[in-house]
Amino acid sequence: MKSAFLKKAGEIAVEDVPRPECPPGMVLINVKEVGICGSDLHYFNDGRIGDHVVTAPHVLGHEASGVIAEVGTKVKGFRVGDRVCIEPGVPCMSCDFCRQGRYNLCPDVHFTGAPPYNGMFCDFLVHDPRFVYRIPDRVSFTQAALAEPLSVAHNAIGKARLVPGETALILGAGPIGFSCIEMARVAGAAKVISSEPLAFRRAVALKVGADQAVDPSSGQLPQIVREITDGRMCECVFEASGAESAIADAIHCVRPGGRVVYIGMGKAVVGVPHAELLKREATISGIYRYVNDFGPVIGLLGAGKLDAEAWVSHRFELDRIREAMALANDPSKNKLKVMVTT
Repeated sequence: MKSAFLKKAGEIAVEDVPRPECPPGMVLINVKEVGICGSDLHYFNDGRIGDHVVTAPHVLGHEASGVIAEVGTKVKGFRVGDRVCIEPGVPCMSCDFCRQGRYNLCPDVHFTGAPPYNGMFCDFLVHDPRFVYRIPDRVSFTQAALAEPLSVAHNAIGKARLVPGETALILGAGPIGFSCIEMARVAGAAKVISSEPLAFRRAVALKVGADQAVDPSSGQLPQIVREITDGRMCECVFEASGAESAIADAIHCVRPGGRVVYIGMGKAVVGVPHAELLKREATISGIYRYVNDFGPVIGLLGAGKLDAEAWVSHRFELDRIREAMALANDPSKNKLKVMVTT
C-alpha cells in the first residue's frame, strides 16, 4: 500500500509499505478521502506543534473517511464494506477525564496523525472500532471526512449554549468557521454574522448560512457589529481564526452577559481587553477537539442539514500530496479545504 511520509519539515514523499495486519479488537479501513488541516500544515512547515515533534518519517492526516476492509475477530457491529468516518483520537478510557465523560481532555490520548502516532494519508489504517462510525448512503466520503471539523463546531455550539433566536458572530471563515456558521444555523440562531478579511471566503460564508459577511480589516469590527445588531451586540461569539486581533474583537463584540468560545489556534500568549471582559460579565470558554460529537454530526449530515461539500475547493490523489500541501500552504492562492483521495 501507499503512505505519505513527512521526512522532515517541508519534505513529504509517498512510499510503498506493507498493508497493516488487523488485530482481533480492531478494524482495518481502506481510506477514501482525507482533509488537509491547519495542524498538518504546522507539522509540514515546522516539524512540530508544541511538544509533538516529528523525529522520524511520519504519516500526517486526521480527517478521514473510508470503507471497512477487515473486521477483527473480537469486533461486533461492523462488516466488510461498511462506509465509515473515523474519529482520530482514541483516549485511555480510564483516567479521571475519561471517567467524567470528557475524554477529549485525556492526557494519554492516541491521536492519529500526531507524533508518534501515524495518520491517515495512506491506503489502509487500523483503528479502534469504538471511534469508527457508519455513515448513511446519502453522505459522501468528502462529507464524512469533514465530520471532524464539523464535530469541533458542534462541541463549540454546545459549549456556548446557543439557543434559537440569538445572534452569533463567527470570526474567521475557514473550515472551522464554516462549520460554526452551519452549526449555528442548525441550532436556530436568528442572525449569523461572519467576519473574514478575504472576499472569496466571505462569499462562501454567505453560501453556507451567514446572513452577513463583513470585512474586519479596517479594525472597526465592533462598530460594524454594533450597527448590524442595532447596538445589542452578539449573545454568542465564536473565534475560529486564532488571530490576535480577532481574539480581542470577540470580547468587544459580545453582548453583556454573553458567551465567547475560543476555537482557533494562534500564539501561545496573547493580550485581551480585560476591562471589557469584566464589564460585560462574559463567559469565556475554550474548545479542544470534540467529545461525543461525531454521532450527532453524522446524523445532521444524513438529514441533509449540513453542506460540507460547499467549502471544498480542491482534490488531489495521494500520489500528488506534495502539490496538495503546497497549495494548502500558499496564502496567495484562493483555496478552501483541500482534500486528498486514495
